Amino acid sequence: MKFNNHHSKHTGFTLVEMIIYVAFFTILSVLAVNATIMVMKSFYSLRLTQNLNQSATVALERMGREIRNAYDIDSAQSTFGTSPGRLTLNTKDSGGNNTTMEFYVDAGNQLRLKEGGVEKGPLVTKGVTFTNLVFRSITTPKSKAVKIEMTITDSRSELIKTTKFYDTIVLRGSAH
Repeated sequence: MKFNNHHSKHTGFTLVEMIIYVAFFTILSVLAVNATIMVMKSFYSLRLTQNLNQSATVALERMGREIRNAYDIDSAQSTFGTSPGRLTLNTKDSGGNNTTMEFYVDAGNQLRLKEGGVEKGPLVTKGVTFTNLVFRSITTPKSKAVKIEMTITDSRSELIKTTKFYDTIVLRGSAH
């Protein structure tokens, strides 16, 4: 019996090839992880922006509706030109009786509503805070209006997002 002792070509990888392959896959892995982290941060940032915009829309729509329906501003009970502002409106309830609507920021920086002196609760979600809320009364011979300036912050994750919003609403009931 004759054995063939011919060594065929060596198969496998050399040490240099292995180091190059490992380095290449390590770089690809690091890039993939970094890309995933950046996508997640962008997603969270977009969610914060969306939440801020939604909260501002809800707050401004409610304040706008109540201001438009009011017939007067209770200047004695309102705080104008400073933060945190307070706006008290003289309006009518569903039965046509005189009542008040009061918008203010509480100690937890939540925008709240009182109707006829009764607490109705916060107008936005708990994660959103009002770091600045200023009301300004505008009076002309023919009508009254309220200018609203508010800064809203959402900081439910390690990301913090702050946005300013402005609106001016005319009291329809005050127009002569």
